[in-house]
Amino acid sequence: MLRSETPGADNSCAMNLGLELHPNAPGLACAAAALVAGAPLFSDGLRAVRLRRHLSRLRSAKLSEYPSGFVHVTGRVALEGPMFAPLSNRPCAGWRLELRASNMLTRATVDERRSFRLTDGELSASVTESGARWDLAVTAEREVESDEALSEHLNALLARAPEVAWARTTGAKLHLVERALLAGAECHVIGYARHGRPLEIETEEEWLRTGTDGGAVVTGTADRATSGEPDLWIGAGEHLDFLLVTDRTPDPLPYLLPAWRMLGAAAGPVLGLAGLTYLASALDWLRAQGAP
Repeated sequence: MLRSETPGADNSCAMNLGLELHPNAPGLACAAAALVAGAPLFSDGLRAVRLRRHLSRLRSAKLSEYPSGFVHVTGRVALEGPMFAPLSNRPCAGWRLELRASNMLTRATVDERRSFRLTDGELSASVTESGARWDLAVTAEREVESDEALSEHLNALLARAPEVAWARTTGAKLHLVERALLAGAECHVIGYARHGRPLEIETEEEWLRTGTDGGAVVTGTADRATSGEPDLWIGAGEHLDFLLVTDRTPDPLPYLLPAWRMLGAAAGPVLGLAGLTYLASALDWLRAQGAP
């Protein structure tokens, strides 16, 4: 029986069957970009998946239930500090002023918002303004002629929208629309709730001797919750990054992220793995080129 005596033939054949990589600058740049983009793409896709799931299972709860997690709660607006709407001059937790000039197709917006309390009877929840989406109804409107004198406050607000301020100098009429979350108004909040001040009960035992070794009296308990602290905190939640504040009954469907955003949950790891594989293969090729 004849046997091949060519040493290393099997290894050489196996190497010829594989892909031979010749790394170049564009390929390395694309691999690095894929590796960098993979993580945020995966994070965004995962958030879209979680948010769609949570919104589809959204439940309404009362503050008296001390809810936690992603919930929809309703209450009355209570202010944590003084603020007044720019047109109606009514106390509010936040406002948005929409400005449009008669010779402009687009509109500019100026807004201010603060954290506020959502109250239901004696219970309250602190709602943060950070990262919140406010969807409010119109509370006041005003038409302003080009030669009409404005208050110092409105002039300061116009200065924050230079394009509208410039349009007014050309003789354009302004249309101002105010949307404010007024104090005492009914408010709906969709966000991530957590307990603000868990009930802390400390039992103090005082053994009062009555002349016999076995006699004792236990004196009661005390609630140490501070009345100034909220019962709940409601925010966007780090893993969902969603907080909606509105003065109307909300419909969650318009706030769902597009279905294509969920593809990032799968595309992100694929991109990252492809980039990492290319870079690792390129490094192996460079080492082989340098080998004697």
